[in-house]
Amino acid sequence: MIKIFRKIRQNLLMENKTRKYFKYAIGEIVLVVIGILIALQINNWNERRKIQSNQEKYLTLLKIEAENNLKEIRNTKNEVSEMNMKQIVLYNLINIKQDTVTEKQLSESLFRIVSGFNNFKYENSVLSDLKSSGNLKNVLNDSLRKYLIALEPLVIEVQNQEDAVVDSRDKVRNYINENGSLKVIIDQSEEEERLGLPKLSKSKKTNIDLLGQVEFENILILYIGVTNRIISTQYPEMENHLIKIIDIIDKEL
Repeated sequence: MIKIFRKIRQNLLMENKTRKYFKYAIGEIVLVVIGILIALQINNWNERRKIQSNQEKYLTLLKIEAENNLKEIRNTKNEVSEMNMKQIVLYNLINIKQDTVTEKQLSESLFRIVSGFNNFKYENSVLSDLKSSGNLKNVLNDSLRKYLIALEPLVIEVQNQEDAVVDSRDKVRNYINENGSLKVIIDQSEEEERLGLPKLSKSKKTNIDLLGQVEFENILILYIGVTNRIISTQYPEMENHLIKIIDIIDKEL
């Protein structure tokens, strides 16, 4: 193509057609510029298509991760809510005449509130990879990008509050360990098998006296407070945040 253009120019010069030569030269320049612009446009289109393809891949993975976290936060909230109900039951037992409270009633509530606490298990491999690789910029939706950036601070709030719940639980557990009997709790709630303990004769000790101790009541109240806070504040905030991320991604895909 270049050889053809060159030959045309040479012929025009040889025939002394200067005016036609300049017109042709200008036309040739215009064609070259148009060609460059078309090439740039095609290149830009290819880049946009590549970015769009990468974004769809990232959005799909982010949605799966958000859905997993949403399921996990809901399961955790339900378990902690169940524990909180046992805390309230125990607190109500304090206001009942001690001679009407059975050891079994007390033990079942105590066992639930001092047993293992299942923390929220946050999944962030996709988001972490996006951040570390610099590919978060490929998430073109500004609102979604802001929600993704704001997710980590919410997780930290949840984890801090969960630490407070565990700390309060340990205080209750330690108080029982020093002033009551864990064996009575296990005996009466019949949890030996789950704990891998042999089933022995039931202890004749009692934990009913704990209900009349002010220090135990104070520790329990603080425990209820931090647990209620995470159920009413941190978990719902995380849940709503994840729902918003999923909704935005659904609209983008």
